[in-house]
Amino acid sequence: MSWRVDVRLAGSGGQGLALAATVLAEGALVAGHTVTVVQNYGPEARGGSSRSDLALSDVPIANPECPFPDLWLVLHQRAWDRFVTPAVAAGRGTLLVDGDRVQTGRAGPGVIALPFEAVARDELGAKVVANMLAVGALGCLLDRVPLATLRAAAGRRSPAAFARLNEEAVERGWAMMTGARDGARGRMSHAGRA
Repeated sequence: MSWRVDVRLAGSGGQGLALAATVLAEGALVAGHTVTVVQNYGPEARGGSSRSDLALSDVPIANPECPFPDLWLVLHQRAWDRFVTPAVAAGRGTLLVDGDRVQTGRAGPGVIALPFEAVARDELGAKVVANMLAVGALGCLLDRVPLATLRAAAGRRSPAAFARLNEEAVERGWAMMTGARDGARGRMSHAGRA
C-alpha cells in the first residue's frame, strides 16, 4: 500500500527554513522516497514569514500542494498566527513547535514543544543551527529517513564553516525527539493518505 506524508515548515525569514526543507528533502530522496518542495516567502528577506511545504511518498507525486499537512514545524509566533489554520489549531495534524517561541494556545496530544533555539544557543553555541535541530526532530518523528542520511545531507548542504555543527545539530534534534516521540509516533507511523 502506498503512502504520502505532507509536511509544512513555517517560521520567520532568516531562520533557515529553506535549508531545513532542502536537507529534509535530500535525505528523503537518498532514502528512496519521492519528494516535492514548494517554498513561500514574505516580502522581507529577514523577519517576514516563510513557509516550505514538502510532500513525501513512495510513489510519484501528482500534486505537490499540501493544503492539509499531516505534520507541522512552526518556529516563530508570527508564522503560527499567519499559517496555522483553525482546523489545525483544533486538532488536525501533528504540531512540532519551538516551545519557547510559539504559544499555540493548545496542549496535549498532537502538540510537541521542544526548545530548539535555546538548545542551539546554550548547548551547541550557535542559535543559527536551531533549524537543523528541527530537521533532526522531524526526521525522527517521520520515521521514514535514517538519521545517518539526514546528517549527511545536512553536511553536504551547509556552508563549509557550519557543516560539522549542522550535522551535530541534526543528531541532537533526533535525540530531543526520541524522548518525546512515543506519544506522537503512533499518529505518524501511518500518517498520510493510503
